[in-house]
Amino acid sequence: MKPYPWILILVVLSEFFLTVPDSSRAERIEDIAHVEGVTDNPLVGYGLVVGLPGTGDTRMTPFARRTLESALSRLGVNVRDLDQKIRGRNVAAVVITGRLIPFMRVGSRMSVRVASVGDATSLSGGTLLLGALKGPDGNVYATAQGPVDTTRAERIGFPKDKKEPLGGRRTIGRVEDGGLVVRSVPIVFNGRKHLWINLNHSSFTTASRVVRAINAHFQSRVAQASDAGTITVTIPSTDQDDVVGFMAHVLNLRVTPDSEPLVVINQQSGTIVISRDVTVLPCAVSQKDLTVQVGTPSLGKSPGEPFRIVERAVSLRQLVRALNLLGTRTPDLIAILEALKESGALKARIRVAG
Repeated sequence: MKPYPWILILVVLSEFFLTVPDSSRAERIEDIAHVEGVTDNPLVGYGLVVGLPGTGDTRMTPFARRTLESALSRLGVNVRDLDQKIRGRNVAAVVITGRLIPFMRVGSRMSVRVASVGDATSLSGGTLLLGALKGPDGNVYATAQGPVDTTRAERIGFPKDKKEPLGGRRTIGRVEDGGLVVRSVPIVFNGRKHLWINLNHSSFTTASRVVRAINAHFQSRVAQASDAGTITVTIPSTDQDDVVGFMAHVLNLRVTPDSEPLVVINQQSGTIVISRDVTVLPCAVSQKDLTVQVGTPSLGKSPGEPFRIVERAVSLRQLVRALNLLGTRTPDLIAILEALKESGALKARIRVAG
């Protein structure tokens, strides 16, 4: 007996909708990739934070005192024979870090971060003295100076004695718009014949979709995937004098990226972010006095046995919600997630941030 035509249509349509990407999740190419050469450049420097209310470095950090002597000497202060006379804890040696965003020109402002490298207990209330920030090539690209803001910094530890601040140690801070660009990185586009688009997350599926979207928009084969993370774009001769405009059209095209189940863990702040479609296969977890089972329950289970989740497979959101209801602490929850990943029961990639 031949199948009815409408059955064949339903089968074809079901296969079509299973293979066609969800257009509601379409994103701009600019949001999932970047043009090669257009990336942030890390900067690092060394400096001093002054004006601290007795929470700076002690004499156990001699390089802080030496740096202060050098800074005073450059300001015209005679520091000869002052080594043993410099007292107090109002100065802290810090490492300054920042990122030079593409196309930032000389005179542009940026925010920088400072972190103590000595035994200071807090940078609250301090001011960063003028320091130079260098790139990987050793050249100075920016300078930084200004008041240090530690209100958004993490509290590290607790006071060990009455001399330490009540809010805990705040040895990381931020200087808003304290960085000044003194050297830019030139990037020239006009006149180029090729550009390369690098995906933020390599995927053969996403790379193929990007190529199809670009070629369909320009109705010619101007894009070709070199691998799972790189797309080579050939610039037409008519657009080589306006590469910026051409790339604006390319980067504004919308593509549905291949989704990857992901769990992001910030151990410093105890934050856990779970993407959608993260599942946990049947397994059993034992953490201290807690036992959790995902899967078919064992026979003869008594009412007094530890808490169990009885499902064939559950989403990670359900598991985390159940553990939170039981009062599971964040460090224990992070340990459980990492153990689930090691056992292969957690079908997602774990990224540790912070």
